[in-house]
Amino acid sequence: MRWSIEQNKRRICSENFENHSDDVEMSGERVSAVVAYGADKGGFHCDLLLVYPWVRLQPDVTQSSYQVRCPCAQLFAEEREKFLRVSFDGTLSVLTEAGGVRTERIFYPSVTEPIFYELVRLHNKSGQPIKILLDGYKKLDGRIACEGYVYAERTAETGADVLAPGERREVCFRYTARFSDQAIPHEKNSLKKRRERVACLFSQCDLETGNNVFDTMYTFAKLRAGESIFRTKKGLVHSPGGTNYYAAVWCNDQCEYATPWFAFTGDKKEKQAAKNAMHWYRPFMNDEYVPIPSSIISEGTDYWNDRRDRGDAAMYLYGNSRFFLTTGEMPTEEESWMLDWCAEYTLRQIDEHHVVVSDTDELEFRLSSGVNLATSCIAYGAFGLYACLLRKAGKAERASLFEEKRKEIRLGIEEWFGAEIEGYHTYAYHKGCEEIRAWNCLPAFMGIMDRAEETADSIRDRLWKEDGCRSGEHEEILWDRSALYGIASLFRQGRREEAWQHLIGLSTSRLLGERVPYAVEAYPEFNMRHLSAESALYCRIVTDGLLNISFTDSGFSVDPRLPEALPSLRLNRILLCGTFWNIEVSKERVSAFSEDGKRVFEGRTGTPLHVCAQGH
Repeated sequence: MRWSIEQNKRRICSENFENHSDDVEMSGERVSAVVAYGADKGGFHCDLLLVYPWVRLQPDVTQSSYQVRCPCAQLFAEEREKFLRVSFDGTLSVLTEAGGVRTERIFYPSVTEPIFYELVRLHNKSGQPIKILLDGYKKLDGRIACEGYVYAERTAETGADVLAPGERREVCFRYTARFSDQAIPHEKNSLKKRRERVACLFSQCDLETGNNVFDTMYTFAKLRAGESIFRTKKGLVHSPGGTNYYAAVWCNDQCEYATPWFAFTGDKKEKQAAKNAMHWYRPFMNDEYVPIPSSIISEGTDYWNDRRDRGDAAMYLYGNSRFFLTTGEMPTEEESWMLDWCAEYTLRQIDEHHVVVSDTDELEFRLSSGVNLATSCIAYGAFGLYACLLRKAGKAERASLFEEKRKEIRLGIEEWFGAEIEGYHTYAYHKGCEEIRAWNCLPAFMGIMDRAEETADSIRDRLWKEDGCRSGEHEEILWDRSALYGIASLFRQGRREEAWQHLIGLSTSRLLGERVPYAVEAYPEFNMRHLSAESALYCRIVTDGLLNISFTDSGFSVDPRLPEALPSLRLNRILLCGTFWNIEVSKERVSAFSEDGKRVFEGRTGTPLHVCAQGH
């Protein structure tokens, strides 16, 4: 592996970068930056792509966040910097040397301001004075944006341009954006604030398994999922990032993937982002039941719907019903109306074959779909969660309707999609589909085990490769989101050893290999971007897979699926049904302790542990 773990659950590092390059995205509320870095013939190179989502360019579409490309600060006129070492711990730190001067660059975003930082620490070890290039001001770009003329600038308090023998100096370069009637933004203690926010995200739902690769990958996934929250005109929202997707929400990435994870953490920013993603869709819900758009873009002021209905209402209902069951809150009157609108819309999409009709799925015609397995499976899961929420609200009669429809959808999934594909007792992802698809794992994830065994066999045999799971048997396209759902499905159906092999293989590759340190969106599309919702799905491998947490009318249940490689697991401070719990699992016992220590539930591993949370 190119990288190694320097501090468990905290830092990875590498000195092996000859003829290699990579990039990593780091985000704050008003800036995101992709730092591309590497070494060529021993020399260090680095470029920045700065994104300011609150500055919109015309035409104001999904990809219209203001972006600026620039190199990192050049410090030496003639001497090329030699790459020595790189580490990542929520900041990216690169160590170089040129002419006897040791240089450390620390890259990180401001937590709240439109500033990205390159903090440079210099140490002259040469024994003689060294001249350095210190430009206190550099205009990077200027153009007309939707709300005014915008400047991108780099500033620093530089001091003398000669570094004395033995001298140490620190120079902080600030990459900022502002409108022409605004002052250049600044803040105090920026690195301290970033480290504090990183530490906060690292601490959420803290995992201890004894496997350093898994524990560290999970910790970094919490960071990527939680940092990609942007301040917009309509409040904080989680967005995928990846240089294209900011100040916008999607029913799959945000409602279905990220919102259930944010509910577990109890983090205030993440909760606000989840709520805002929910409410941004409200103006699009209508009496005619025209489908809601796939995405609300441009700080909540516009929409994108080029791929028509992807099963978005089912995704919305699934993720947001889970949110309320997890947090223990009951939806407001307006939120109840929104959930019911999506439930009613989904009911109206059930056809005579008892499957849920949509134009496509979340892959948006990248692969063939039409009326597809994913939409019906997500609706099946959503109806179960929503019925539970309705019963908690005292609406048992309404809940029974969705339980009945859920049974019908399950029959429809078997009768309409059930098929023999290449000798496997599995599913045709849509009528006429004669290849194995990765999303065929979704019935098992949602608890439908009728064809789970041979479906898992087919995905293992035909789709899993060394670098991940292909989306289709005859495709090169690879999306980690389907791989992560597949791994969770394997844990849920009891194939824990196989699930663990896929999980640790994927984790080792993504954390310590050639493209680090997060789960990726797609290959070859956009070169495996680190979209943030994939990291939320990675975190849910623990909650939805290894611990197999589900919700009941009285609380929740834990039914662990630990492989032999993990003799024990502890998950600290996870929010479930409105209370923070610590969950401990060994080969013999599973226990749940409320944070205040007043409530303890214990059982034998292999039998679901039911926790009563009524009244809490």
